[in-house]
Amino acid sequence: MEVKLFRVAEGKMKNQCYLIHEGKTGVLVDPAWDYQVINDFLSAHQIVLKGVLLTHAHKDHVNLASTFAVRHEVPVYMSATEIRDYNFSCPNLQPVYHLEELVIANLTIIPVVTPGHTSGSTCYQIGLHCFTGDTVFIEGVGECGIDDVDTLYNSVQFFKNYFPGNTMIWPGHSFGITSGKELDFLMSNNLYFMIDEKHMFADFRMRKNRPDPLAFK
Repeated sequence: MEVKLFRVAEGKMKNQCYLIHEGKTGVLVDPAWDYQVINDFLSAHQIVLKGVLLTHAHKDHVNLASTFAVRHEVPVYMSATEIRDYNFSCPNLQPVYHLEELVIANLTIIPVVTPGHTSGSTCYQIGLHCFTGDTVFIEGVGECGIDDVDTLYNSVQFFKNYFPGNTMIWPGHSFGITSGKELDFLMSNNLYFMIDEKHMFADFRMRKNRPDPLAFK
């Protein structure tokens, strides 16, 4: 299995989307902004797209979902909670559920619903790889409101305990550190993963003068 990272941008909004492929079939995670670059790679490597995985409903993560769904005639997957709460729709949309395995072509995919950034944010576990959207970054965690910080804390605690330490983490944005680090790296370098107490996590997440949440690299 191989992971191809695409760095794409629309103005200040810099995203990382992914192609995961085994042989000549694959799936995309959160395709956005630059259809041509992604599609040209598929064509050049003769990879047949079999599906699109969406981590959450924010525009910069779903921007090209409909385009790929229609042009490649493939299903699009998003958590049932996210579909409901954001009234999300696109062609060929199918709901997924927490830890309910799905098989697309020859890839086994486990959706891990990790609410906090949004109510139905989902990470996708594929082998020893995890695609985290805006829930977990190498350098931190996603934005959330004061009413959701406890939920995000719970998701991070679940994440820490559920995934093996050698799981490679592929987030939707980078703040400067190369993606694809192992979870063990986050456990000793990501402050949110080093905080065990809920109140300390909440205070740190909601502190004043936090770094610019859009300071993507």
